[in-house]
Amino acid sequence: GEAIDWTHGVFVLDSETGLTEGYALAGVVDPNPFKVYSDGLYNFSYWYRSGWIVSLGERREPGWGSLLDRETGLAWRWPHSALRLVATAEHGLLFEDRDADRNPTGRFTLANRGMEEIARFSVPADDDWSYLVVSPDGSAMAFVSADAVYLVPMETGIPAVLFEGAVHRIRELDDGSGIVVEAPREKRYFGWDGKENPGLAPACPGKVSPDGRYAAVLDGGPYRNRADYYLLDRPWPSVVITDAETCAPFFRVQSAYTYQLIWRAEWLPTSEGFVVGVLGGYAIARVSPEPTLAPLPSGPYYERFFPYSPDAAPTGGGRYFGYGPRVYDATADRWRGPGQMKHGLPGPSWWGSSHRERWFQYPVYSGGARWAWALLPPKIEYSPFSEEIAFRVARTGGCLRLREEPGEDGSVLACLPDGERLLLAEREAEADEFASPHPSISITRGPPTAWAWVYVHTGDGAEGWVSHDWLDHD
Repeated sequence: GEAIDWTHGVFVLDSETGLTEGYALAGVVDPNPFKVYSDGLYNFSYWYRSGWIVSLGERREPGWGSLLDRETGLAWRWPHSALRLVATAEHGLLFEDRDADRNPTGRFTLANRGMEEIARFSVPADDDWSYLVVSPDGSAMAFVSADAVYLVPMETGIPAVLFEGAVHRIRELDDGSGIVVEAPREKRYFGWDGKENPGLAPACPGKVSPDGRYAAVLDGGPYRNRADYYLLDRPWPSVVITDAETCAPFFRVQSAYTYQLIWRAEWLPTSEGFVVGVLGGYAIARVSPEPTLAPLPSGPYYERFFPYSPDAAPTGGGRYFGYGPRVYDATADRWRGPGQMKHGLPGPSWWGSSHRERWFQYPVYSGGARWAWALLPPKIEYSPFSEEIAFRVARTGGCLRLREEPGEDGSVLACLPDGERLLLAEREAEADEFASPHPSISITRGPPTAWAWVYVHTGDGAEGWVSHDWLDHD
């Protein structure tokens, strides 16, 4: 509960006691020395899981970086104008030499946790370090450099080439068993032992549950991605839960999504449910003991670019959810963590190795963009799913106006009572197909709950536009 008048720092919250531990660099002028989004340091969540506190320090010459081993209390400094810290793991660190102009050289030094040199090696230089992953136990790391993927065991420091050729990205498999290399026309799967293993490929698309039984697939998209409109085949998104081996659909949540800003939906560690975004907040799409939607609270909107979204803890039986720097205990209906910060907003946040540790950085990360989803009150539907998109008029207290044109200035054709069933009607795409995300949807200016109009077909054969606000899924 003690107020700390800091302008920067990295913090760890104990979700059970509510105590927060903080780290800052004394005498640093830079308002954000923990600049994890610069200098190629993209794997910062590994730092906290492995017990490292990392800062680039003063962003002026000589440009010193700092490292603190939280477990031992030992600390080091290095000139990051000459050395770039590429990765940290439980068993060590990887540095790359820089030339006089601070460009990557492809010459690397691998050090252990005591800062003793393990090995040096060279690969063709590349300045894109957004593609680097570390094994769950910290014993190996894989990265992309100059159209090749390398695997480096932390014990030997001897790099092995996993894949040669153009690479879109690499990522860790959901279950942590290996790496998937996404090339322009193929995906290749490798174990952490460096051997190619096609058997690691999931049988079905989507996010696989930790126990391997289910997969969650997003069907449909948002209104827009940043400022660019694009045509959608299915404008109302749904999250489909399938059998991970047979791909047979189990159920779907209509009007639900799986990402927003920097948030990505995840399974509970128990595999009992999948967290989804819905109208007005979030929910757990539970698969056992039977399909249900369990509401979750919405995080605080301290500013329009940073909504705090639920992030299930890696342990704790699905009880704890991180919302930025705060933790929600769903069993006790209790919050832990700081409120609004004195000098701004807390930035990126991650779980540590358990539900006891919630890490967050300060000050705020203000990048990214939100998406505008077509959402109605969510509804669980069972297979086989209907391909038609149907609605019911709801919550008007009277009737819903069917209009000749979208918007409140359109001529009224009829007034449809609550409960009347409507179908999304087919319309021809406009000449400028990017003017609207779907031919049967019109977006008008207004608050998020009033900007969509839908072209529908009534049971009497009439067609026209109705406001999205007064519809439910049928």
